[in-house]
Amino acid sequence: MATILHTSDTHLDVLTYNESRAPDHDEVLAETVEIARQVKPDLVLHTGDLFHSVRPSTEAMQRAFAWLQELEAIAPAGVIVECGNHDSPNLFRLFTKILGEDSRIRFIDKARLPRDGGILDLAARNGERLRVASLPFVHANRVLGEEILGDAGRWTGSYADYIHRVEEVLAGGLKEGYDPPHDVLIFAAHLHVAGAKFSRSERPLHISEIYGTTLEALPVVNFAAFGHIHRPQPLPGTLVTGEYAGSPIPIDFGEEGEEKSVVIYEATPQAPTKVSRVPLRRGRPLWRFTGTLDELRTCASSVGKALALVIVRTTEPAVDLSDHVRELLPAATLLQVVEECSSRKLQALTRADAAATEELDFTTMFAEFLSQRGTRVGSADRVLKAFKTLVEAVGDEGPPTFAEETLLVDSTVDGGSTSPEALGAAS
Repeated sequence: MATILHTSDTHLDVLTYNESRAPDHDEVLAETVEIARQVKPDLVLHTGDLFHSVRPSTEAMQRAFAWLQELEAIAPAGVIVECGNHDSPNLFRLFTKILGEDSRIRFIDKARLPRDGGILDLAARNGERLRVASLPFVHANRVLGEEILGDAGRWTGSYADYIHRVEEVLAGGLKEGYDPPHDVLIFAAHLHVAGAKFSRSERPLHISEIYGTTLEALPVVNFAAFGHIHRPQPLPGTLVTGEYAGSPIPIDFGEEGEEKSVVIYEATPQAPTKVSRVPLRRGRPLWRFTGTLDELRTCASSVGKALALVIVRTTEPAVDLSDHVRELLPAATLLQVVEECSSRKLQALTRADAAATEELDFTTMFAEFLSQRGTRVGSADRVLKAFKTLVEAVGDEGPPTFAEETLLVDSTVDGGSTSPEALGAAS
């Protein structure tokens, strides 16, 4: 039996509301190494999006290499890292040159023919052969010119058709020289499978049906290890045994509440693969709150060191609201404190109100805007009144007059006059 540890979508260098997740990555990467030491995998698979951008920081690259080298020292067959849609193929090629051909950390930059690195043959501890068909993320604008289809210059099919053809080529490569009693077949990919459930934190375009494949198109393997979708889950359906490892930390609030984990495959030739998950407990959780300050006080003690997004509902503008929230959540990292003040919003027009008005004027439309968006400072009623005064002045083709002008007193003006004409003369 061969043991494989599967992780994915680390997104090193990611920020959540401008807060660096480096401390969370340090904790969860160390936890992954501890799990690997306990499980003793023959191979570690990372199925894409090692970094959050194509130009990662020096700190992120140092963090990645230190982590991968620790995993390499545990797994005799080494570590495979596929290029995801957030990663740079050019950077992965550079890593390969720096590490050299003898390195057991293998960066897979692009889809390749089986004989050119599309199929990797590796040895497990017990002598079984691990045959890994690797399919990194393929951008739609790079489909033409890929040599894997042979006559790529004439390829005019859809992206999905192209991916299906690549999968067929890799499936054919797995069959060549296949030794059923001794071989474990693995398909590793950074790809959207139709039917997978999203976390709402992935790039919307790259999880659309355009950038997808179907279970029917996947190669026949002992198991399939997938990256790209951040929500941990089995592959949809029952045709193929496999998992999305998911991201090891919640990247943003689209992943709030998800239990993160690494996947362990125990694979035996010609037998069903046993799949299990080991939860990842470290790193700061994401916590979102909407309610009054009194409601926040009742639950504040349970928040701990979370990354907190707080929306406080008030009837009147609150003074030093962020300071009050910080006092209630001293251990938390406040990503954002937002006040939702009822006095800064107008009541929305009902359908009956709208029907009674044949054509909405500027003041009515602005009132609708205030009912939805509110104001940053001041009362919404006063803001609407000032806007109405401006609109009426435009209609009368004269200067606007505000009641607040009578409150202005300038002793330098004769007689204490505060009229616009007097103020203009004084200036």
